[in-house]
Amino acid sequence: MNCPHHHKIFSAVPRSYRELPLRLAEYGTCYRYERSGELMGLMRVRSMQMNDAHIYCTPEQFADEFRAVNEMDLKYFKIFGFEKYSMRFSTHSPERLGDKYVDEAELWKQTENMVRDVLVESGVDFEEVPDEAAFYGPKIDVQVYSISGREFTIATNQVDFAVPKRFGLEYKTRENTTEIPLCIHRAPLGTHERFIGFLIEHYAGNFPLWLAPDQVRLLPFGDDQVEYAREVVSELRKHEVRVSLDTTSDKIGARIRRAETEKVHTILLVGQREQEAGNLAVREHGKGDLGAKPKAEVISDLLERIKTRQG
Repeated sequence: MNCPHHHKIFSAVPRSYRELPLRLAEYGTCYRYERSGELMGLMRVRSMQMNDAHIYCTPEQFADEFRAVNEMDLKYFKIFGFEKYSMRFSTHSPERLGDKYVDEAELWKQTENMVRDVLVESGVDFEEVPDEAAFYGPKIDVQVYSISGREFTIATNQVDFAVPKRFGLEYKTRENTTEIPLCIHRAPLGTHERFIGFLIEHYAGNFPLWLAPDQVRLLPFGDDQVEYAREVVSELRKHEVRVSLDTTSDKIGARIRRAETEKVHTILLVGQREQEAGNLAVREHGKGDLGAKPKAEVISDLLERIKTRQG
């Protein structure tokens, strides 16, 4: 896990309130020994990648920092087209202080009230779930639902008031006294393996153009159109479009069916007429034949749609 690494970076030098909030982030590799019967495709693995971060702040800065983390989650959902989601606010159980949870009753009350206030002020729909917090503080689990209705925990934001104390983290206040910072753990996409697994199920493999593994495929009708198709491929690759060229000897119908089966988003066909007119015949997965258009127009439209994440 990345937490101790970031805590040691924080404690490596004396800290002042002027440096806060201090935000440390990384793409880190984490390991968890799951039993063989618990492993499941990309959804539960032993080695995982996380865009993990820790935000060290004062109590006065907490609301703005925690709100910003929640807003980042909502921004991601909009980008990826997640329309159905909910936030689960996990709190502690007073009866289990010193057992399941760190025995700091006042800090639990303070931090839970702070998180609750941020959620209410932000107008975010949330469900409060008692006795589900992390051992060191309250947390928000963000639940999303795939197109099939399955529920996934896709992100988590946690408040930590206990571990900074155990690691001896501290900063000098404006009054030159010593205080322990609050720490926000955040991983807006969770583990990347699970996130990719969710995306595959959510889109059923029919990814939008900007996200599709195979965005464009060129299909020349014959050998005379191969060079023209290669020019289009070269132009698209200059702009980092994921494009392929199928020049196999299969009939054009078979190559179209193969591209459709492989869920290539956009198929560009080049016959003699398209070559002579400087056009490309456009076919889109799930929509079929969209007709012939000038080459420059097709390329420009593809680049604009990828840039703006349209369809």
